[in-house]
This record gives sequence, C-alpha cells and structure tokens, in this order.
Amino acid sequence: MKYPALAALAVAVASLHAADEAKPAAAAPADAVHAALTPAKIVKPLTPEQVKQAWTMLGFSIASQSPMPQVNSQLDLSDEELELFLAGVRQAIRGDKPKFNPAELGEGADALFEERVKAKAGKWGKTNEEFLAKVDADKSVTKTASGLRYKILAAGSAVKPTAASTVKCRYTGKLVDGKVFDSTTTRNNEPTEFPLSGVIPAWTEGVQLIGVGGKIVLYCPSAIGYGKQGQGPIPGDSVLEFEVELVEISATAKAK
Repeated sequence: MKYPALAALAVAVASLHAADEAKPAAAAPADAVHAALTPAKIVKPLTPEQVKQAWTMLGFSIASQSPMPQVNSQLDLSDEELELFLAGVRQAIRGDKPKFNPAELGEGADALFEERVKAKAGKWGKTNEEFLAKVDADKSVTKTASGLRYKILAAGSAVKPTAASTVKCRYTGKLVDGKVFDSTTTRNNEPTEFPLSGVIPAWTEGVQLIGVGGKIVLYCPSAIGYGKQGQGPIPGDSVLEFEVELVEISATAKAK
C-alpha cells in the first residue's frame, strides 16, 4: 500500500507515459484493430463493507510505517490513553488545533513520558533477565562469545552460508512475553530474501550455523539485536527469540 500522493503520482506518470507513446506515430491498422477488440479491464466495485475495510487498510498501512507502534510499545499505553493519543492524531490530520495550550504542559508532559518509559524499561528488563536465565538453564542451548544463544533443530545441508551470503528464510520472531512481532507465516509463508551482512548481528552469526533445509532457534540479547532504541513494535533493550528455517543460499558476494 502506497501513500495516496504516491499512488496518485504513479497513476499520473502512467497516463503521461501512455500519452507519449501515442503521440509519435499512429498505430498500425492491425494494432488499432487489436486495441479495439481487446476488452477493457473490469474492476469489480467494492461492497460497502469492503469500502470501510479499504479506509482501515490505508490507515493501518501508514501508521505501521510511522513511529506510532514504537511509541505505544515504549509507553505501554492503556486503552484510554491510546484513545486520547488517537484523538490528537485525528486533530493533526484534519488540521484542527488542540482546545488547550500545549505550552502549559511543557516539562510536566516530558516528565510524565520519561517516567513511563523508565518504568516500562525496568519492568521489561527484569522480564528479559528472567527469560535469559531460563534459556541458560536449558542444556540443549549453546551460548557463543557474542552472547547469542542457539538451539539447532535441524542441521540442513553440509554447505552453509557465510556473512557475505544472500539467503532466503522462513522465520517467526517473538518477544520474551511470547508476542509475535514478525513472521513469514503472515505472508503466505513465503521465504524472505536478505543479505546476512544487512541484518542484526544475531542473525548474521546464527544463520551461518545451519545449511539449506536447516532450522535453528536464536535467542538474541539486545546488544546483538535492536539495541536500546528498539524498532517498530520491538521495545528498546529487548531480548528476542527467532525460529529460522534456511530455505536457500541465493548468492554469495565475491571477495575483492
């Protein structure tokens, strides 16, 4: 899903391109006949319920690409607080002004948000520690010098990727509370392709431990994950759990 302005731009460019192609010379008679006989593409109108879904989809697409999910994860908003937050978003979208003076909130609001972030971080930090302690007690889990913990479920082929490889993987990523924040299962279980040099360090290290067809569970401290800042729905300082299946080693960069 693109932003409306980008979608409109794409349509405009396509229209101009089509017009430019029509200008230089008239179409050959055979082409003209073919064009006349080719039926126009029929787009099925949306039902009233689907129209509502389309607007919801647009909002979801834009919000999911914005910092909003991270704000929610860092501040741990209650349902009431989330509604107030969205009221502010609604006012901004419509160009309305708040019915209060934001300047009067000033340092008080900053202190409120900072206190909430610290409280969430403290609670989350304890949960992370307890999770890693449980993982370390599992004798089937191996710990590396970087702090990565892993468990190989299936070794896969003898040929393994290197840090310079581009690979295709199926995976599911979870927070320590079991919440899934990303998974190929939500995308028809189609594997995702990426260079191992362009992902978090835990993945760069861990995926090299299995061959094609292999499966591994990675337990990733934040230092080799998304760090103190987090990303999207992943809070800062998060320990992460991934189950990864290596589907293909699609390319390996040549050493210069």
